[in-house]
Amino acid sequence: KKINSKASQLTVLDMEKDEESTFDYDKLIIATGARAIVPPIEGINLEGVVTLRSISELDRFTSAIDSIKPKNAVIVGAGYIGLELAEAFHILNISTTIVEKFERILPRFDPEMAELVHNHLIENNIELILGDGIVSINGADKATSVVTESGRIIDADIVVIAIGVKPNIELAKDCGIEIGKTGAIAVNTKMETNFKNIYAAGDCCETIDRVTGETTWIPLGDIANLQGRVAGDNAAGGNAEFPGAFGTSVFKSFELNVAMTGLSETAAVKAGLSPISVSMTKGDRARYYPGGKELNIKLIANKNDGRLLGAQIVGPGVSDKMIDIAATALLGKLTCQDMENADLAYSPPFSPVLSPMIVAAGALSSRLKK
Repeated sequence: KKINSKASQLTVLDMEKDEESTFDYDKLIIATGARAIVPPIEGINLEGVVTLRSISELDRFTSAIDSIKPKNAVIVGAGYIGLELAEAFHILNISTTIVEKFERILPRFDPEMAELVHNHLIENNIELILGDGIVSINGADKATSVVTESGRIIDADIVVIAIGVKPNIELAKDCGIEIGKTGAIAVNTKMETNFKNIYAAGDCCETIDRVTGETTWIPLGDIANLQGRVAGDNAAGGNAEFPGAFGTSVFKSFELNVAMTGLSETAAVKAGLSPISVSMTKGDRARYYPGGKELNIKLIANKNDGRLLGAQIVGPGVSDKMIDIAATALLGKLTCQDMENADLAYSPPFSPVLSPMIVAAGALSSRLKK
């Protein structure tokens, strides 16, 4: 319930007994995570309106599916969670509409890569309403429809709010721990807060963008685990450091595997860099070997020195392998010239004779020479 940093004590509530007590600590790690953003709109508390972040929310969500047996679903938000849910609803034969306030889906991706996913959703009968938010949810006890900013009314037995998350910082803020410019807990590379012996890790705290060097907030599970390992090591007397993250991520949308790492071309321009990019479509196996699938690859480098800035992969092929190659190249601060000579594994069941990442890096290198 409360952190007393001066006395190194915690006030703790026993939920079963409804009793408070005080505990001393030598070292403290705050790992309070993040919670779903819920807009303060009419009808938000109706039955059938759910978020999907915690285990308890998952239980509520599955109970709603079982009891309501929805025919029409509205997903508010076109991020990773929203797009994965669209596929799940499709499998359950629930007619699905995604409402997104932004002008397109997947804003972290460049427009032409996001468009590939956009078109694939349409092909799978997912209705997309973009550039339009919701203002209210209709219904007496249960949700029946949503109303958008443009005045459109969409039938909905179940409404999933998936517009993002925000860090749980209240406990830290109340005891005077510094909150960074992103709105999450400020930490150094050792995951220390501004108070001695208090650390923070996971979705509640900031990190460093390893491409730009700027402070950022990236609420992803793998980053949370990496930060937790560093915080735990140091709280136990170690001297570990977490250098930051590239925001590497991957998800599935129907038949497409969608992945990215580092900066998009759009983000690179905003960061004041001079990006150059190449896009191409390649197979994930030797062309004569059965079962190969296509990958759409976009590789972005810094025009001044050829250093890789980011990559995006969209397609039915094996995208996680490709994006991990790119993420490792970012880790090593490799240039596209370095990557075009990478010694990557080849055998027809696994890859073309030249990996798609090598081919893309070579094409990007050629552009830099012009």
